Amino acid sequence: MSSFFKFSSKFLFYPLLGCHWNIQTRSFTSFKEGDTVTLAKKITQEDVEKFAKLSGDTNPIHIDRVYVKNRTNFDDCVVHGALLNGLVSGVIGTRLPGPGTLVVKQELNFPSPCYVGEEVNLTVRLRELRKIVTVDFSCVTDSGKIVLWGNCKLRLQRL
Repeated sequence: MSSFFKFSSKFLFYPLLGCHWNIQTRSFTSFKEGDTVTLAKKITQEDVEKFAKLSGDTNPIHIDRVYVKNRTNFDDCVVHGALLNGLVSGVIGTRLPGPGTLVVKQELNFPSPCYVGEEVNLTVRLRELRKIVTVDFSCVTDSGKIVLWGNCKLRLQRL
C-alpha cells in the first residue's frame, strides 16, 4: 500500500454512489509512481435507474429485465459503461490524484458486461508522473471478470 493515506483529509458521503470518499489535498511533489487507490462498490438497480434518469440513457438493456430476458443474450440488465467510468472519475477527482485534477485524454475498454447486482473492485494506479500524469484503472467483479480497463492522461493543479 502506498503512503497515500498519510495526508490530511476531509470525509464526505456521496449519496448518488452510496460511497464514502476520503478527500485528499496533496502537493504535486508528494505523489509517486505506483500510488494506488481501490474502491469496492455493489452496483444496484437503484444506481442504474438514477444514472439512466440523470443521463437520459433509458435504453431498456440497462433498466428492463423483461426486455433483457426476452430479447438479448445477456444474463441481466447491463450497467451503463459511463456509470462505471463515473466511479473512476470519482476516484481520480477526489483521491488519486484528487481535487484540481482534469482529464485531458481517456481510453476505455469494456471487455465484458457488468450486471446489476455485481460488486466491482475499482483500482486506480498512478503510472507516470510528468507534466501530464498517466493513471491506469480497472473494474473487476468479485468473480474476477474484467468489466472496464483503461488509462487517463491528467492535468494537475499544483498546490
